[in-house]
Amino acid sequence: MQTLFTFTSLVFFGIGLLSMLSHAAKKWIAGEIRGNLIDWYADHPRATAGAILTCLGGVVTAILSGALNDYSVGAQILAAWGIGYASDTVNNQGQQ
Repeated sequence: MQTLFTFTSLVFFGIGLLSMLSHAAKKWIAGEIRGNLIDWYADHPRATAGAILTCLGGVVTAILSGALNDYSVGAQILAAWGIGYASDTVNNQGQQ
């Protein structure tokens, strides 16, 4: 459990959350989200909470399984990025 409270874990949590925003930016660029991205997250609190919990749960699972333990390894950065991106994708489907 101590593994979750390290700088390395914090970096992976940050990567996951930033990649959620990159997915939202992709949707905004494609015209699927109108207006401000932050407003979109605020206007859809259930989808936002679901995406954040899914992201954090996925990163926690990867950290505790040993898959994410060194943020200088490109494959691990991409794995954390993929977890966050997929979390936002899964929880924010449908018409906006």
